[in-house]
Amino acid sequence: MEWIRERCYNRVEIEGKRGEDPIKTPLWEAVKAYVHRGMFSWHTPGHKGGSSAGADFRAYLGRTVFQVDLTELPELDNLYYPEGVIKEAQERAAAFFGAGHTFFLVNGATSGIISVFLATCRPGDKVLLPRYAHRSVWAGLILSGSYPVYLRGRWLSSLGLPLGVAPEEVEEALVHHKEAKLLVVVHPTYEGLVPPTQRLVELAHQHKVQVLVDAAHGSHFGLDERLPPSPLKLGADYVVQGTHKTLGAFTQAAMLHLRPGLDVASVAEALRLVQTSSPSYLLLTSLDVARYEAEIQGSKLWSQAVDRALRLRQNLRSLGLPCLDEGEVVGEATAGLDVTRLVIPTVPLGLSGREVAIALRRLGHEMELAAARYVVGILTPADGEKSIQALIRALSQLKRETVRYKSRPEGEPLIWEGILPPLAMSPREAFLARRRLVPVREAQGKIAAELVAPCPPGLVLVAPGEVLTPEIIARLTLIWGENSFIQVVDV
Repeated sequence: MEWIRERCYNRVEIEGKRGEDPIKTPLWEAVKAYVHRGMFSWHTPGHKGGSSAGADFRAYLGRTVFQVDLTELPELDNLYYPEGVIKEAQERAAAFFGAGHTFFLVNGATSGIISVFLATCRPGDKVLLPRYAHRSVWAGLILSGSYPVYLRGRWLSSLGLPLGVAPEEVEEALVHHKEAKLLVVVHPTYEGLVPPTQRLVELAHQHKVQVLVDAAHGSHFGLDERLPPSPLKLGADYVVQGTHKTLGAFTQAAMLHLRPGLDVASVAEALRLVQTSSPSYLLLTSLDVARYEAEIQGSKLWSQAVDRALRLRQNLRSLGLPCLDEGEVVGEATAGLDVTRLVIPTVPLGLSGREVAIALRRLGHEMELAAARYVVGILTPADGEKSIQALIRALSQLKRETVRYKSRPEGEPLIWEGILPPLAMSPREAFLARRRLVPVREAQGKIAAELVAPCPPGLVLVAPGEVLTPEIIARLTLIWGENSFIQVVDV
């Protein structure tokens, strides 16, 4: 470890060279400076700046991408033990997003969620969570050995999507499970809905329970007053953002924010277990730059994006395809929604979400998600009038083509309202238990030993430790077919 620490570049020396003009993107500037030095490489990665990469691959991507694909060199700091430019880049991100400490993540938001579980929970500890949480939450349960207490939540039956969790349900769970260590809040859902997070946080803190917020799809929140607020501003303890999802970072790049006063060392130690020791500097620098761009022009760009989203919503409403709107969802379990997240019902077209997504793909549009009764599109500042008008034309064409199919039945949601599968053992116990493979049609009443969570959206259909009920068997058959198999605990 000491050798690694000694290799980190001398921050004081670099600071002295800056004078009165601090570097706005410290990590990105350090990487560019290193590339410009033209050093001979006797280290990883093996392509050595692209020299041994495939010719077509190198020609298509350009040489610079390979030159920036560096390893942890003295000038470029060390993600496990940051003391230089990574540390400074993380500090700048923490200051901008309003955190006490920020970690850069190169293994996606998933690694941030898992690290919080490892840092806060021990085997047998209880965690309160909505059943519609992302599959990464169950990875945290399995690896930490903690035990889930499911919150039923509220659902919008017409579309088959989760609305959120009401405060009274959380308060009841906190009273009945006084030993709980963590509350997981999803802010926002995949469809852009946010629960009354501030009240949920207040309730948890009254019972000495910490709060982890999965804000993977909300890294842009707070950049415009018409967007939901950032959960960091609402008092959350741990907030995970998928920076790549709506800001300008590369896919897989994310951030974990901690409120001031939390144990940073425990989270850092947990991250060293779940993050690679060979982080991509393409991902790391993209986080540094994404933060800077959000800081200097995020409010302006997202204000324009919200304006365009509102106009698009009005156009779709006129077309007879109204997006999910606040008026349909705001209530005890839902405080608002992200208007740039376009949830377009497909029932008016007489088609399932999957059928509409396939048809739109044929017309040149790739949607984010195809659910049973709707499709989801994400609008960011990158989406200009050209792409927006093209989507309107495509949906208009699709409506004309499908008018004769309006009597077709609706699709069945894979995740459904109000059903909480019984738990026979903890997810960790079931995952590590002796298991066997059985036909799904013979699995009713058995204990699941595997995690089934179709992505996207990554919502869990089956979790280890749950009893396979008739409803679950029916949906497994729906997505896998009648001759499919599932792993169960061998008891």
